[in-house]
Amino acid sequence: MNIIDPHLHFFDLLKGQYSWLKENPPNWPNIEKIRQNHLPEHLFDDPEIKLHGCIHVEAGFDNERPIRELNWLNEVLSNLSYKAVAYTSIDASHIDFRSKLDDLSHPSLIAIRDITEGSDAKRLLAESVIDNIQLLTQRGVHFEAQFEFTHHDVVDRLVHIYRALPNATLVINHAGFMEADQPWQYAVKSLAELDNCMIKFSGHELLKAPMCLKEQLRVLLDAFGEDRVMLASNHPVCLIERSFVQQWRYYYDLVMHVAPNAWQKLSKGNAERVYKLEG
Repeated sequence: MNIIDPHLHFFDLLKGQYSWLKENPPNWPNIEKIRQNHLPEHLFDDPEIKLHGCIHVEAGFDNERPIRELNWLNEVLSNLSYKAVAYTSIDASHIDFRSKLDDLSHPSLIAIRDITEGSDAKRLLAESVIDNIQLLTQRGVHFEAQFEFTHHDVVDRLVHIYRALPNATLVINHAGFMEADQPWQYAVKSLAELDNCMIKFSGHELLKAPMCLKEQLRVLLDAFGEDRVMLASNHPVCLIERSFVQQWRYYYDLVMHVAPNAWQKLSKGNAERVYKLEG
């Protein structure tokens, strides 16, 4: 398996702050496996899985100075093809957002993530979000949205924004947290109609009642097509259920049952294209 993982996190608990993990850790199973250093070399032990490249998604290294995380990544990922998704508040005033984006100038920067789960999803409705996403597009940086698909007003706002920006890219993290007993259908249908929207098949370990993952993968492939879905490990958060290697073996078996001819795109090709990684 020659893969590109488009959503993982590396930690160095001595160099970074990670207050969310060190001071007030979430109530996750196996939290002690997660609350430790996780560095790239830990992922190169399995001869069956070759990590061809990765996308590091911000992990709270220093939310006041997120450029520190990008500089640190440049040290620890010097031998691996990668891009970085950094943090800044997507609903900040446009002047403040522009300043924060200027401060994040770095060759590895490809996207911005601002977690807007639960009640925070309403921040995506702020008027400043439109101008901020337009600025990201001008800079060649995209936005990674992380919210539950039950927020239909947020879905409508994102569809409105991205229909007007056909050259922009919207990436949905963790498949919108599609729970089996929640109304996710409207979001999938609406967002899939955006040709510039991609979606990551990941984060299922965070759900209380995930739908059958074979069925979810079929739903996403039917709606978005095999060119707009990406498999991602969410390492090391995946340790709630599986190791990095176990996660990718699980994905392989899943895809072989659902869409075997799509494996190369889902595990490598789509991420390589979206994140502009060198081949």
